[in-house]
Order: sequence, then structure tokens, then C-alpha cells
Amino acid sequence: MQQKQNCGHPLRRKGSISRVSKVTCGLLFCLTTGVFAAGENVELLTSDRIENAVPDQVGKTVTIMVQDEMGPVAGANVVVKGTTNGNISDMDGKVVLQNVPNNSTLVISFIGYTTQEVKVGNQATIHVKLVEDAKALEEVVVIGYGSLDKKQVTSAITSLKADDLMVGVSGADISASLQGKIGGLVMNNLGSANSGTTFQLRGMTSINSGKAPLIVIDGFPGGDIRSLTQDDIKSIDVLKDASAGAIYGTRAAAGVILITTKSGSNTNGKVRLTYSNEFTKKQNYNAPEMLSGREYAEHNIGTDYGSDTNWWDELINKGNFSQKHHLALEMGTEKAQVYTSFFYEKNQGIALQDERQDYGGRVNASFKLFDDWLEVRPAVDYRQAARNNHYPNFQQAMRNNPTRSPYDPDSETGYNVWINESLDYNVVADAMLEDYYGLDKWFKPEVNLKLNIKPVPGLNYQQVVGYENHQWELHQYWPSTHRSEIDNSRKGHAHLAFSKTENLTSEGYFSYVKDFKGGHNLNATAGYSYFEVNGENFGMDNYNFSVDGIKYWDIGQGSYLTDGKAGMSSGKSVTERLFSFFARANYSYQDKYMLSASIRHEGSSKFAADNRWANFWSATAGWRISNEEFMKDFDWLDDLKIRFGYGVTGNNDFSATYMANMLGSDTNWMMPNGTWAYSYGKSQNVNPNLGWEEKKEWNLGVDYSFFEGRLYGKFDYYRREVDNLLFSVKVPQPPYTQGSQMQNIGSMESKGWEFEVGGDIIRTKDFTWSSSMNLSHNTGKILTLEGDNSYHNGNGFVAPGTPGDAARMEAGSTIGSFYMWKFAGFDDEGSFLLYNKDGEVIPAAQKTENDKQYIGNYTPKLIIGWSHTLTYKNFDLGINLRSWIDFDVYNTINMYYGIQGQGNLNVLKDAYGKFNHIKGEKQICDYFLEDGTFLKIDAITLGYTLPMKKYTNNLIDRIRIYGTVGNVCTITGYSGMNPEVDITGWDKGTEKFWSDFYPVVRTWTLGMQFNF
Repeated sequence: MQQKQNCGHPLRRKGSISRVSKVTCGLLFCLTTGVFAAGENVELLTSDRIENAVPDQVGKTVTIMVQDEMGPVAGANVVVKGTTNGNISDMDGKVVLQNVPNNSTLVISFIGYTTQEVKVGNQATIHVKLVEDAKALEEVVVIGYGSLDKKQVTSAITSLKADDLMVGVSGADISASLQGKIGGLVMNNLGSANSGTTFQLRGMTSINSGKAPLIVIDGFPGGDIRSLTQDDIKSIDVLKDASAGAIYGTRAAAGVILITTKSGSNTNGKVRLTYSNEFTKKQNYNAPEMLSGREYAEHNIGTDYGSDTNWWDELINKGNFSQKHHLALEMGTEKAQVYTSFFYEKNQGIALQDERQDYGGRVNASFKLFDDWLEVRPAVDYRQAARNNHYPNFQQAMRNNPTRSPYDPDSETGYNVWINESLDYNVVADAMLEDYYGLDKWFKPEVNLKLNIKPVPGLNYQQVVGYENHQWELHQYWPSTHRSEIDNSRKGHAHLAFSKTENLTSEGYFSYVKDFKGGHNLNATAGYSYFEVNGENFGMDNYNFSVDGIKYWDIGQGSYLTDGKAGMSSGKSVTERLFSFFARANYSYQDKYMLSASIRHEGSSKFAADNRWANFWSATAGWRISNEEFMKDFDWLDDLKIRFGYGVTGNNDFSATYMANMLGSDTNWMMPNGTWAYSYGKSQNVNPNLGWEEKKEWNLGVDYSFFEGRLYGKFDYYRREVDNLLFSVKVPQPPYTQGSQMQNIGSMESKGWEFEVGGDIIRTKDFTWSSSMNLSHNTGKILTLEGDNSYHNGNGFVAPGTPGDAARMEAGSTIGSFYMWKFAGFDDEGSFLLYNKDGEVIPAAQKTENDKQYIGNYTPKLIIGWSHTLTYKNFDLGINLRSWIDFDVYNTINMYYGIQGQGNLNVLKDAYGKFNHIKGEKQICDYFLEDGTFLKIDAITLGYTLPMKKYTNNLIDRIRIYGTVGNVCTITGYSGMNPEVDITGWDKGTEKFWSDFYPVVRTWTLGMQFNF
């Protein structure tokens, strides 16, 4: 049973607006037209019209006090029956109505409670106590192509409502809202204003393709979570196991994340308006401690140029300031409902040249026509993002000579630019002199038609059609004063690029829901799905411009075009199509015994004709022990359910070009006569035998709820095997025309468990404390590896130096293990000693690849997420904590910059401190392997809600003011900058400090939410 969270003044309950301006009406011009077209007489009511919108009889003023067993209820709807004379209860549960006749009846309603009718009579003050509606409180879970009551679900599904997502975090970042709240879900975000988030659910499901869960937004598969704002999300349901995801077939191997956005509701024709804003400041913490200019000179590492520059600090944008604004309007009747929102976000990173500005809006509407035979639900989503994504190279900042200055007041640009030093250059000038402008555009119209077939009660047909257009434009210019142009004796470099991707989705399905006599219930679905992707791209480079000021706006002016040396490319992606038929049936008997089965027959254009079609299916069973007669005496037990599921899903998440006989330009060659010629050839090595990657998974779970919902949770144990693993394998040239080919190379298995527990620790009239925790464990290994190669290496380390690879995949290897040399000590010279394959100590200079061994593992033995929500009267406090326990991190920073003798590159202070004894060359060995266990406070939010109706003449219902600190602190023994490294793959686990590294960010946010 879904439990409400109460305090003296419930904060989650929505109010409505009784006075709106003409500006608000203008924002809804196209929507209200649709509402009127649905045949409803809808008005935007001012206070005077509300007071006079009663029948032609004079009434009196009546005060209504609405409460439940915990106290006043805010947001309850009170209306004089048969009229539009009504209002919403304030934070004290109070409603005052004028012109109420004695013979009238009041209708009081609120979500989760039974609607009540009270006769007015001679009463001037009426007290109403709401009673929970047990049926309404039954939580509904979205399961894909439909929904089920939570009590009937027999698969591993975790659901979060909008209030759950907001605990402890601000509302701008969806990934931050999910962090630590779903057992088994791991996310990785670089931290940049422009970076996306990678997801991994229940560990690795593929070594090469489709490692992220399928995102489904409002029923449309393949959505982009970046296209949404937190404020527009109603709920998120995560389908974890194969039995839940099999209905989505080929794209559900890594799980499914179903996102439902907010839609309109019946507001009795009035407008509800909400506005929120946030202002954020970011700061860097835990920066590396490099040698200062004086220390660098004292150790005689390189030339002393006389300055003392903290290059890392020079790259930090200390004036960063981010803001977000969101406006939502909602209105509706029983027949027509509309929700629309508009937003603007400006997100500045802590790095120079890292900024993003987004704006857009969405409309969700619903119209019931022809005596409810037809329901039309149109939706439109538009978003545009202007990006400056050229943040500087922090790796370069660490190794730069600190005695150089980034600035030269006598130069044309004001920057000190030096050339011909590939590992030492002015990283500040590189970032600031380049002109970078990128533009993302998403346009997504959708139509959902639901046809209720009246002659057969419970049967309806739903047809959805969606189109998404995503365009990307990139403009770049490197002026003649930029290092890259001086190095190459050029006078400017302009680059233009454009790409467009179009997605088309069409799905239609019948649904049949029927309650039969004797406690039998059937919920069945059958239909088809069609998905198509097309894309095209264009790019052009030109060099040598007469002036820098024109930049890329006259790209043809560069001399490389007339000389035949300009670079141009264009292409069209291979059309990708998925077509499938699916069916599912859910059966329950007396809410005690549940059975479910699904099947999907799917074809993909990515495979050859003989391997194009495959079947994916699932079967589950559930037993609600708590509903058995022999359990009736356990009054403290609300629900106890055992469930078991088995399912098969597929994976074809690789480029469609792997199976297309396409010709592409190889490169351009200088001919003996000085002209340039292009060569063409096969762009891929087609594999006609390529088949589906297939995942088989079984799941055993238990759901429980005690003490009238005060304590609840679930436990799941799963095991899965993935066959026909897809992997891009290196192949010889010749006979192959390209150096790699997509192949099915073997199989892997993984297993694990998840435990979730939550409850209301304290629940009184003025104070509540609720908490939820999830724990998860996962491990996996490679079972077989087929083909010409018995192993595959990964996790390669880059220059300076040639350290090599730190990961290997072969039959029997454990996923997450490092593959490196074992440290044996140091010799008298301070050089590394290692163990060879026979266990003998050898100098590092004598090592071979055969001496490497599997050491450590970057997969945490236990991952914990823990959230707290506390309220005291009008105050609310949210805290999110996470912990990864017992895992290893390879400290790349210490290996590269903690050792002396790196030429003229700068190093950590520790190189002449705790690592002063090391004199030899860096080695990939377990000397730099550390325990990464950490406890992190992700976010703390403190808020206060002000009831505003009596201060604003009922215009504003309430205002919530809050402050959030993100990434508060990390408690760990790890000596690097951040132990939370990327673990979403088979060759991860290192704090990779490459060119795309981004500093650790802490955020400070102040926000306000207005409910009208």
C-alpha cells in the first residue's frame, strides 16, 4: 500500500491558482483552443467571477477546515456541487467560500482520500476529516505497454515518484536525482557542464555493445534523458531483470528505465501555475599538489623562466554562475486536460570554456471524445542547447613548467605562446584563443491515440506515433595566433560540421483488462512495434585565411580550398530498422497467485537475412503469502510476496554500418605531380554470420511491508548468462580491407543480489523522519572466448612513456580484474623490482607480457545508497549518502606524476616526498593499486515552506525556499583525487587522467518554488 508522508503542513500536496493574469492566458493560447474544441465550457476564473459563479440565489460565507488523522491537509479541492464556486485548502487546511446557499452541498476531494459530500445547512464553519481511499493508495507501476498494481508485479522493478527524486538534491540534474536511489544502478558523469551520464544496471551485460539501459520516455523507446528537466518528471520505473524487460526485446538486455512525464489533471477548468528557479555556484576541491615554480627550479627539473604559475588554478573559472528557471501550467476538466512547461538553464562549469545554455518546453495534453470512445494524447517536446565544450586540458596543466607565465602583455593576444614542445604548451592560451560554438536541437512531436472498444468492456486499442529530430551544428576557429597554427605554419583553421538524426516510432497494441467472478483477473496486451533511424552528416576544414575576424563564416576564403588541400566530408548513415510483434498476459487469482508471460518476435536490419529474426520471452510467478488465511493473525504484516522470473532478451547495439557493403573515403594522397587524390574502399568488414547477443536471466525476489507501511522493502537474487558476445575484433590486413570486424566471440555470466529497505522512523503531527537504503552486490566472469584471438587487451595507458595495458579479457577471467605486473620492491638504485611468471624477483627491465597476472578488482563488493527525509512543521531536510566498499583503484596520477625523472615535466610534491625513493621508470604494477572504499555525502538540502495565501489575497498558495550543497564530502583512504572511478565496463577502474579529465566539483545551490 502506498503511504502518504504527513506532517503538520504536508508539503507534497498541490495547490491551485484562483487568479491568473492575461499573460498566463496568452501562454496557453493554443492549448485552451484545444480544450474548447473538446466540447468543454472552460473558463479562467478571477476572484470576482468565482464569487459570483453560483446560481441566481444569494448565499453566505462558509469556512471549511480540512484535516486527516495527522492534522491539516493542504491542497484539498473544495467546490459547491454543480457550480464552479470552489477553492483549494491552504497550508492550515482552510478554505473560505462566499455565496454558498444553505441548501447546497460541498464536495471535498484529495488524491489518496475518499471524496466526501457535506450538506451546508445552517453551518458557518464546517470541519471535514478525510479518510484514506485504500483503492486509490494502491501504487501503480509502469511495466512497458501498460501498467499493473504494485501488488501484482512479479518481476524485479524499482519505482520512484517525483518526491523521491527530489530528496536531498536540487531539481536541475536528473542523474543527480537518481544517484544512489536505485539498487544496482551505477552512473558515471565526467562533471562538465556538457557531459552526459553513462548508466550501468546490475553490472556488465555486454563487453562491447549495449551496456546502458534502454530509456523509454512516455512510452517511446530510445529517449535521451538529457532532453528532460527534473521538474517535468512524474515517475521513474526501472525494469531490472530479463523477465520485466523481455517485452522490449533486443534493446532491453541492459535493463529498461521507464520515465513518465507530468500531464494535466482535472482542475475544474482553473489554471495551476508553478514557477521554480535555482542559482548555483561551483567550486573545485581536492586539486593535485604540484611543485611550485620555486620548488621546480630548486630541483633543477627544467629551464627556470622566473614565474610561479599554478597552471591548474589558472584553468578554473572562478566566476562561474549557473541558473535555471522553470514555469509549468496545468489545467483541465474531465474531458480535456493540458500540462505545459517552459524552461531556461545556463550551466557554467568550473573550467574555462565550459558552458551550456538550454531552453525549451513541452506540452502534454489529453482529450476524450465521442462519449469516451476515443482519447487523443498529443505531446510536443522541443529543446535547444548552445554549447561551448572546449574546456582546457587539465592533464597538461599538471605537467606544465610552473616557472612559465601564461600571459605576455606585449603579445598581440596577451598570452605567452610557445611552440614545438608537444608535452609543454600554454594550455590557457590554447583554450581561450580557440573559438568554439556548438548547437544541439531536439524536436519531438508525438501522438497517442487510445480507442476504447465499448461492445467489449475492458478492451481498447492504443496507437502511438512519434518522430524525433536531433540536429548538431559545430563551428570552430583556431586563429593564426594559436599554437597549432604557428606550429604548422598556417594562418588560421576553420571547421564546420553538421549532423542530423531522425527517429520514427510507430507502435500499436490491444489491451484487455477483466475481473472475473471468483477473484480471477486478466491483463493482456498484444501488438506491434516499428522503429527506424536515419542520419546524415557534413564536415569541412579550410586553412590560411587573410584575416582572423571572419572566422568560419566565410570558410571558402581559406587558401587550402583553392590549393585542393581543404578537407570536406559528407555521408549518410545506414538506415536502421526494428520491427516486432509482442504479447503479454498477466493473471492473478484473489490477489494471492500471479502468473505472467511475454513474447517478442523481432527483426533487425543490422543482421544478414538468415540471422535477422529472433524470439525473446519471459515467464514469472508470484505468491502473496500475506493474503493466505493462515497469515491473517499477523496484524503487523501488510504484505509479503515471493516472486520468480526467467527471461531472454537480445542485443544488437552496434553500428548498422558493420553489416552494410558501403564504400567510404579512405584518405587523401599527394600524387607525384603535386595534386591530391582520394581513395575509396569498403568501410567495414561485413560478417554475414553475425548473430544476436542473447541474455538469459532468472530472478528470485521477496517484497515485504510491515506495520501499516511503516517498514517496507524487497530482496532480489539474480543470475544471468550472455551468449554470442558482440565484440569488435582486430583482424589482419590483408585479407581484410579494414583492421577490425564485429564478431560473436564467446559468453559471460554474472550474478548478484539487491536489498532495499525503507520506512517512517518517526511520524508525528509536527515531525517526520523517513529513510530508505539499498545495498547491491554483483560479480561476473568470462566463460568462453572464441575466434582467432584467445584474449583481448584493454585499458591502455597513454603518453608520456609507453606503460602498456592494464586489463585482459580471456576465458575464465573475472570482470573487473586488473592485469599487470606484481610489485616485488625496489633495488638499491630505486628502480622497480617485479615478479615474473615463476614467482622470481626480476628487474623491471627484464619483464615480459607473460609475467603479468590478474591482481585486484575494481568492482565494489558492496554498493550502498542511503537517503533521509526529515520534516519539522514547515522545515524539510534531505540527505543523500553513498558508499562503495572493498574495491581497488589504480592511482594513475601517482604513477605518472609521483615519480621523478619525467624529463622537464612538472611532478607532484610527493615525488620529492613520500615517493622520493623511486628513481626508475614508471611501471604498471600493483604498487599503485589502492583500496578505493569511500563514504560520500552526495547532497544535503534544507528547505522552508511559507504559506502565502493570506498574504497574497489567494494569488500564491505557498513558496518554498531551499539551499543545496552537492558533493559535500568524501571519506576515504584513497590518496588520489576521487575514488569514484568509472566501473561501467570490462577495462575500467583507473583514475584516468587523460585529456578529457575534469576536476572534482562541489556545488552550492539556492532555489525557490512558487505554487499559485
